Amino acid sequence: SNDTNAAVYIHDAAAGWIPGTLLSSDPASRTARVRVTSSSLDGYLSFGESGGHEVNVDLSGPGYASTEHTLPRMNVHADSGKLVEVSDLCDLSYLNEPAILHNLSVRHGNCLPYTRTGDIVIAVNPYQWMEHLYDAACMNTYAEHYIFAARKENRAKPPPHVYEISSSCYTGLAAESTDQSILVSGESGAGKTETVKILMNHLASLHRQEQSQDTTTDTSHIVQRVLDSNPLLEAFGNAKTTRNDNSSRFGKYIQLQFDNEDPYTAQLKGKRLPNCVLAGSLCKTYLLEKSRVVSHENPERNYHIFYQLLDSPLHFRQKVWPEKLVPPDSLAKQNKPMPPSTFRCLGNPDKILIEGKTDHQNFAKTVDALHLIGIREEKLVSLFRAICVVMQLSNLTFDKDPKDDDRSIIVSQDELKLLADLLGLPSINDIEKALTYRTVVSRNDRVEVPLNVHQAIDVCNAFAKEIYAKVFDWLVRTINQATRAEDTYPHAQEVDKFGIIGLLDIFGFESFKINRFEQLCINYANEKLQQKFTLDTFRSVQAEYEFEGIELADLNFDDNADVLNLIEGRMGFIAVLNEECIRPRGNDLAFVQKVYAMNGTGADTPLVDNRFYKNDEFGIKHYAGPVKYNATHFVQKNTDIIPLDLVECASKCTNAIVRAEFAPPPEIPPAKATPGPPGRRKKRGTATVWTKFRSQLAELMDSLSRTRSRYIRCVKPNTQKKPKIMNHASTVEQLRCAGVVAAVTVSRALFPNRLTHAVTLERFACLHPVVLDKSHEDWSRRAVEGLLAAALQPLETIADDGSVTKAFVCGNSRVYFRLG
Repeated sequence: SNDTNAAVYIHDAAAGWIPGTLLSSDPASRTARVRVTSSSLDGYLSFGESGGHEVNVDLSGPGYASTEHTLPRMNVHADSGKLVEVSDLCDLSYLNEPAILHNLSVRHGNCLPYTRTGDIVIAVNPYQWMEHLYDAACMNTYAEHYIFAARKENRAKPPPHVYEISSSCYTGLAAESTDQSILVSGESGAGKTETVKILMNHLASLHRQEQSQDTTTDTSHIVQRVLDSNPLLEAFGNAKTTRNDNSSRFGKYIQLQFDNEDPYTAQLKGKRLPNCVLAGSLCKTYLLEKSRVVSHENPERNYHIFYQLLDSPLHFRQKVWPEKLVPPDSLAKQNKPMPPSTFRCLGNPDKILIEGKTDHQNFAKTVDALHLIGIREEKLVSLFRAICVVMQLSNLTFDKDPKDDDRSIIVSQDELKLLADLLGLPSINDIEKALTYRTVVSRNDRVEVPLNVHQAIDVCNAFAKEIYAKVFDWLVRTINQATRAEDTYPHAQEVDKFGIIGLLDIFGFESFKINRFEQLCINYANEKLQQKFTLDTFRSVQAEYEFEGIELADLNFDDNADVLNLIEGRMGFIAVLNEECIRPRGNDLAFVQKVYAMNGTGADTPLVDNRFYKNDEFGIKHYAGPVKYNATHFVQKNTDIIPLDLVECASKCTNAIVRAEFAPPPEIPPAKATPGPPGRRKKRGTATVWTKFRSQLAELMDSLSRTRSRYIRCVKPNTQKKPKIMNHASTVEQLRCAGVVAAVTVSRALFPNRLTHAVTLERFACLHPVVLDKSHEDWSRRAVEGLLAAALQPLETIADDGSVTKAFVCGNSRVYFRLG
């Protein structure tokens, strides 16, 4: 902005953006002088205030890159000078990064957690439960508006809410028979998991409303099973972290399956909308954080289920593993839990409440949910004994063999004996040998290679991680068997295809002080999702312009195809790392060197080369910002192969779950070989972690592409987990990472500012006489075009061919202003 006395924002490293008043500016030198008043810091600005201080602003700095190196304008009331607060960001006259930030900040302070921007809902974690936002009356309000009275015109929208997303999905599925998906994203602690539960409960309530109208089929038990399966995933897949006491350490895509009524049949019955009966659900999971099983930082915890087991009723612990889960007699009489320090992998964290409940109370809830999906009695005991195996592996102590430093021995023989008994092995020899030796199989021979201490510890940790991951996958499959409509819905045989409303709860973009293999996988997933988000936003802009009757010229927007090509292209990270994993002496340093050699550096590549990087470090310019990665253990983590000795040992154990999960797959008879060119043989090898994840991700993106996607961006306002407080610097960073700022950039690329016809006439009528001829249906559009054509004529540009480009375009309901 170049208007003196205009309300503007200036960039501030600590506060994100601070409101101020423009005193002067020099476009040539890209400098400005701004007065920042004391009252600016709380999001309000009073014009004419004599206090505050003046600052010189350098607009050429990186802080103003997102605003085209100009001072972004504030949205203030002309009379009071106070910040304009809106429920829909599209209603802001000046829509820019600081405007979004301060609008969210004011709403957060007013206990309004939801804000919409077009079809996207931004959910700021309120850190308090507001009953009036989630009670039956509120659910009905959104159901009535978006579903049962959706075709009525001229109805005011209710305030923004995630219920409008779930309701719109239900309507799209019922009325148009189009599969739907809701993509919920945000960093840890932003409220993703809670939001998904709120959405699921709302969709279940819509189902119950339909059931009350149609009593021919009672599927309430199916609904309950679908809803109650979610706490199971939390117990086994969530943990306390520094950011969140109930953090999901995996991604999940829950597909709610619906039996859609035929529209013609519904019309004959006089229904406003065809029935959509919730028939079941399917869940797919991604990238469980296996490393947490063996190590985590203080004051974090391991997965909830470990602590729930230690605090379970004494009679249950006696049934599962009395040798280690039952305390001494003096404590047993008091039914006290076993301390977490009993097992090294659990640490000694403080007791916490998860959603207001103790570990003891949550264990009862977990067991009830396990019973509901058919896990009871012997199967229940086997499940928790498998969990005990994971804990007990952490109690083994390795040391150098006194006779040979390159060999290792297990010095904690008592703990080893307990482990062997737990696994049901006849002696400790099998497990001891499997943990301290590695068998190398050649064409005609088997050679036993001793492991040193570090190698033995790595093998032990890998075994614990693999057992937990396989138990988790087994649990997910068991849940699906108990909830999927094909097996549980009474009328499954009559349904050709179940309608889908998918709920994606996946890890947000991550950038820590040290970023490793897990962060690169997570950010790769976010790049794929961001690409879809940008394309969907572009399509929504197209729809808006078509509605307004505006021709859409070429629209340029940031595309992250170069980043995705760097990761998954022929010479990208996945290909290079996979090649390094099968190379006899493949290592992390060689991987980094080859990535740089094959992809180069410079302005045209997202690969970052910094002279201060170490040999095992590299950087990527992600859509959300540059991230430096440390490649230590990349090759090991990508290979993730359990030694054959441990696989054989696990397949001999008496635990039914562990034995079945480690059993070799049934042999498939080889197909007849097709003759190929001589001298060339196809490489064979085990699929790497990244290859598997890429396949999972491709399958997910394919599933999402066949749905109408809607977005909920969750924001964590502060790290203290307190209501009404917002840290502006971290919040604006989350908005960038969530793609909200990028979405605004796409939507405002051609026309950064917009006003309704009524506001335009009110603000600018003083600049030129206005003719209001209300005899025409589009009288307001005609009046606005006449007013602005005269008032903004000096801003018109004339091309070489003589064509004139006005500074504005008038739509059916809004005026769109070009940059300038």
